[in-house]
Amino acid sequence: MTAGFRATPVSRITAGSRVPVGFRAAAGLVALTAVTAAACSSGSTGPRLKVTGAYVPRPASPDVAAAYFTVTDSGDTGDELTGVTADVSAQAMMHRSSGRTMRMVDRVPVPAHGRLTFAPGGYHVMLEHPTRSLREGDHVRLTLRFRRSASITVDAPVEPVGYRPGASP
Repeated sequence: MTAGFRATPVSRITAGSRVPVGFRAAAGLVALTAVTAAACSSGSTGPRLKVTGAYVPRPASPDVAAAYFTVTDSGDTGDELTGVTADVSAQAMMHRSSGRTMRMVDRVPVPAHGRLTFAPGGYHVMLEHPTRSLREGDHVRLTLRFRRSASITVDAPVEPVGYRPGASP
């Protein structure tokens, strides 16, 4: 220790305490780092999800229907779609088609600042054994569940067979 200086425990430092310059500099650096880290984390956001374009083409068979939609994440963190339920079916299963194969999937990533599209020929929801006949103009309530975000419920109109959003009639 240097002459004339008596160490003061950190818990007893007050405005008038004599604190070594090096200690004050280190304390200032720690405080600055904490403020900078807080500023960086406060500017980022978790997933911010929105579901649009939901629809169900009128089924060709009374035993199965498909549902399509787009999930957009405008947040800084991605999420995962972990399941879908429908008010017209006890079994709503997510699938991915690729060429002539179709396989069931348990979860589908939703990228940060990106989108996940469920569309014919790719990801889709199979609605097994609908509890009522689905006709054009009817509506199906879909509830999408996510790993991080709250569930989102959307209204999906039943559209004509072969309907494609944005296509000319």
